[in-house]
Amino acid sequence: MNSPTRNRHARWTTFKSARRAQLLAPAIVAIAWFALASLAGRLVTAAPAPLAAPPPVAAPASGNTTTATVPSAATGAIGGAAAAAPAPTPTSARAALERTRAAYEYGDIDEMVEWSRQVTEGKLEPTPTERANALRFLGIGLFLTGRAPGAETAFFELLRIRPESRLDPTTTRPDVVAFFEQVRHRHTQEIEAAARANNPKFFLWNFLPPIGQFQNGNRALGFTIGALELVSVGTAATTYALLRHWEGHDLTFKGHEQDARAMKIVNWVAVGILAATYAFGVVDGIAHYGERADDAGVTGANGSPTAYNRRARAAHLSVAPNGFTLTF
Repeated sequence: MNSPTRNRHARWTTFKSARRAQLLAPAIVAIAWFALASLAGRLVTAAPAPLAAPPPVAAPASGNTTTATVPSAATGAIGGAAAAAPAPTPTSARAALERTRAAYEYGDIDEMVEWSRQVTEGKLEPTPTERANALRFLGIGLFLTGRAPGAETAFFELLRIRPESRLDPTTTRPDVVAFFEQVRHRHTQEIEAAARANNPKFFLWNFLPPIGQFQNGNRALGFTIGALELVSVGTAATTYALLRHWEGHDLTFKGHEQDARAMKIVNWVAVGILAATYAFGVVDGIAHYGERADDAGVTGANGSPTAYNRRARAAHLSVAPNGFTLTF
């Protein structure tokens, strides 16, 4: 075999070896990964060896010597959990109400009465809304523990400060709801008198927005309505003054025809915005007249036994099939 032939044969042999190695490399890598994954799976799924039982301690042959017991690891863990510190004592009305609500959900009525009483008696300085919620819990707890006179006192106090309160029938026993409504019926006159005395608002302010919004505690909406009224009044007054200045004796706008047409459109738009803002302010003020500022942003927690309607019965606006209905 001459030299060129040997060279071609050597190159062909080298090429076949390289091609074979290139084809075998992925298979070798896949086999290696499979072996590693199998080994890791065995290590993870291998069950730990059970703990060896502690050696028994032989009892004494005689006498009154106390036998010592060596605790196991499991016993020590259970003992540590049992010796865990008790729940911290609430230091605020809100924390006490959370504790009360949890006790109600778990059926611990005595604890529910205890912590709701702490709030109603003012020991934790509650807000008016927190005290109202505590009175609800207290009345329910006292009724469920057979103390109906105390429950009536709590419910009556609640209705004096929140005449529109209702117990939620989906989370409260029917007999408790019925008793609550009986208290409302027996003390109707006192509750209505207290509602009138506890409402410091003046109804006619609702017809002067944004005063009605500030009176209802909705300051953000009050500033918005006030700004819209101020801008629209200023725009309407300015455009009207320009139109009167440009208007001649013959009721034409010589030299300002195009400007006058634009000013009329701006004037009409400003007047329309002012009228719409005023109407919205009046409706909003009446609709929220019965709300209290301390109830703003308050929402009931899950599992609460009560439902509170923030719209008072003293005066509110509702939508009827034939229009709006104002109820006093």
